[in-house]
Amino acid sequence: MNLAYLILAHNNPSHLQKLIKALDGADTHFFIHIDAKQDISPFQSKISNENISFIKERSIIFWGEFSIVQATIDLIKAALSKQKFEYLILISGSDYPLKNAQYIKDFLQRKKGSEFITLVEVPHEEYRKGWDRFHQYRISFPSNNKILRGVKRVLNFVINNVLHWQRNYKKSLGDLKPYAGGQWWALSGDACQYILDFIEKNPKVVRFFQTAFIPDESFFQTILGNSSFMSRIKPNLTFTKWDDSEHPNYITVELLQSFKFEDVINRQSISGCSEVLFARKFAPDSEEVIKFIENHIA
Repeated sequence: MNLAYLILAHNNPSHLQKLIKALDGADTHFFIHIDAKQDISPFQSKISNENISFIKERSIIFWGEFSIVQATIDLIKAALSKQKFEYLILISGSDYPLKNAQYIKDFLQRKKGSEFITLVEVPHEEYRKGWDRFHQYRISFPSNNKILRGVKRVLNFVINNVLHWQRNYKKSLGDLKPYAGGQWWALSGDACQYILDFIEKNPKVVRFFQTAFIPDESFFQTILGNSSFMSRIKPNLTFTKWDDSEHPNYITVELLQSFKFEDVINRQSISGCSEVLFARKFAPDSEEVIKFIENHIA
């Protein structure tokens, strides 16, 4: 079982180093995208091995914009250009595994043929995946200039909150059903190659998502939801604790206490009960939490 971990990171090289160490093993490769707003040298000085690649194509990442999708696409391309992987696993630099590297490999070997990405058909109010993700038009551009980004925020507010302009997504997506779900996934090499082929053949669809709202939660989901891979889809493998906010809670020892005596860690999602192998997100100083995982869970 050869695996490629695709990691989106922007801070805390020390935690990233621990994350990679916990997941490292035979036939395991790491492809890392560092947000172009950040200096990459602290990451490269701490993390170096022949199975670790910092990809050259770096995007300026902003929440809710296509830049996250583009970084993920570049990670997939980098991995598949190196070799054929049985699974590509997308995680963030602030994640950490709840199980050890061999357990994760054994799990994916047993479940081979499944695609782990949580998705639902839009609209799905219970999962808070509404039409706004497809009807809104969001101006997006790769600039860190504060003035330009301020102008962009004002224009997006006027377009969507004052004028309430809505676009007809069918002009771009045609007969594709809209899907949305979680950002993180573990997909087979075949599914990832299908995504790259789809992107090459459907530039109009890509252009639509370049101005969509939170496209990292709908781009890959819509592509796979309208493919033969749909019948293989299972919930994703990442545990996240959400309150009523745009960002997940930090993982704490208290939050993980219920996992302490569980050989198999399950969690309930909109797609049903399923096993989780990773957790996000971890605070910059999470040494105590990591020790708890290693001593009582992993």
